Amino acid sequence: MTAIESIFLAIVQGLTEFLPVSSSGHLVLFQKIFGIQEAPVFFDTMVHGATLAAVIFYLRKDILDIIFNIRKNSGLIINIIIGTLPAVFFGLFFKDFIEKTFDSFLILSLCFFITAVILFLTKFFGENGKDISQINKKNSFLIGIFQAASILPSISRSGATIASGIFQGINRKSAFKFSFLLSIPAIAGAMVLQIFDIGNVSANEIYSSLWGVLPALIFGFMSLRFLDKYMANKKFSVFFYYCLLLSIVSLVLNYI
Repeated sequence: MTAIESIFLAIVQGLTEFLPVSSSGHLVLFQKIFGIQEAPVFFDTMVHGATLAAVIFYLRKDILDIIFNIRKNSGLIINIIIGTLPAVFFGLFFKDFIEKTFDSFLILSLCFFITAVILFLTKFFGENGKDISQINKKNSFLIGIFQAASILPSISRSGATIASGIFQGINRKSAFKFSFLLSIPAIAGAMVLQIFDIGNVSANEIYSSLWGVLPALIFGFMSLRFLDKYMANKKFSVFFYYCLLLSIVSLVLNYI
């Protein structure tokens, strides 16, 4: 992988990691369309580290409040743990099956379509609802199930988890915040799993991968900020149409 390809894929990763459009689906789609070789595991780990840094920095006030007021936030901490467990289970026990799904345009198309449907359904739910302090264990577990489903390619983690919160009567701002607090252990866990698969890393892999760190960090932060502001007064409609388009494109590519 060249430095240019690294920068391009890192920008795609940064932009789509947090927008409700699926970063994994975009990376697979662009790699296949442009004939870019599969990115080294070391690259994936580095850009995941960059996007993890972006979300930690963006939510730094909330994270510091959780750290310094553990007793007050004990319920939220337990909910984050509960919401993380389904993804841990599916990630560990279905890892080989999940990896095989990334090779199929048909599965890519189907999962983009599922993401589009999930986003579309949010339009039927009102704006008012529970805030983050009112999220219970059942809410957290169901959001976690949606997060686990997003391990499949082109099912958006952010879209699925925020939508799941909205479906359960959680207001959009709180659904956004809980979704991205939940993303921290999810991304960190994915990095840990990747570290065991890195193996020997060539100097070229290190060089090209490092080019992707800063773009992933910058564009990850930008996409978080955009989605946060966007959700304040708009719905997921534009992302629904976009994911539907990607589903159609993936389906067409499957038969070419």
